[in-house]
Amino acid sequence: MSNNTTYRRIVRLALSAVTICLLASGCNPEATWETEDVEVTMTVNTVSAGFVECSFTPNKDAYYLISIVEPWENFNPVYNSKQFMQLALDSAYAEYLLWRNDLLRNSEFNVAPFSSHSLQYGAVDHFFTGLLPGEDYWVFAFPVNPETMQPIGKLVLENVTTPDTSIFDVHFEYRVKGEWDYVYPVDSAGAIYTRFPYIATTRDSADLGLEEDDAILYFVGWCLERFLIPDSANVMYGVQAVKNDGINSYTSFKEDHTYYTIISGYDGSFKQTTVYKFKWKKDCNYFFVDTDSANIANNYR
Repeated sequence: MSNNTTYRRIVRLALSAVTICLLASGCNPEATWETEDVEVTMTVNTVSAGFVECSFTPNKDAYYLISIVEPWENFNPVYNSKQFMQLALDSAYAEYLLWRNDLLRNSEFNVAPFSSHSLQYGAVDHFFTGLLPGEDYWVFAFPVNPETMQPIGKLVLENVTTPDTSIFDVHFEYRVKGEWDYVYPVDSAGAIYTRFPYIATTRDSADLGLEEDDAILYFVGWCLERFLIPDSANVMYGVQAVKNDGINSYTSFKEDHTYYTIISGYDGSFKQTTVYKFKWKKDCNYFFVDTDSANIANNYR
């Protein structure tokens, strides 16, 4: 990420609390693939303030690269498609090498090959998240020969512009039942949204050691970091259920401890954000709606 892009993120977030993701998806390492007359069809399904959702379908069993980037200055990617595809593939491979090197240094030997980690195979629906509101992007795809590490076939590319604010009317309901908690992203009619990105975390107030107002500010900072550094965000979709036993979760619920849970739409701003506070007991069964949220929803949008 360029210094200019980082600066723009900081300015946007500081002024209004707002926010190129390369893919990372798995595929069968033993899959067969075609290299002749391969074409990829791309459909842009949703463009919102902080994410773009696309569908990709190859006409044959083949590997292909997908990505989204901010437009390059004084460069026509369609006219210079061969150069653009090779540069995009080189960038993806460089990122893969950094990822692989980090795992190997930490004694992880079952490392996925480039084709499985960085390329797509078969029909795919994909979310590009962590985007800036009100910005132009190129979203694209092209087939790749994973053995020769060369592009094959044609580049498909579309210009998209993210709106200034989220196009979604989403809020988050929240249940705590014993060790389990549940997040429900819902619309105004109460229907579950399954295709909307969001982030969430739970913290023990004893671990934070902060008064409530300062705890709210802590969560503001937690969100800002994930909007500012997209790679740090664990993005979720649909209903989430977590057992808070310290094994399957970040925290382990303790009797009579007070907890905060923040849930924020990952769509360019704090437009959809809630903070729920509760005292945990083993037999508790709480259900919260957005009107139960702390002031972050009103003060930091």
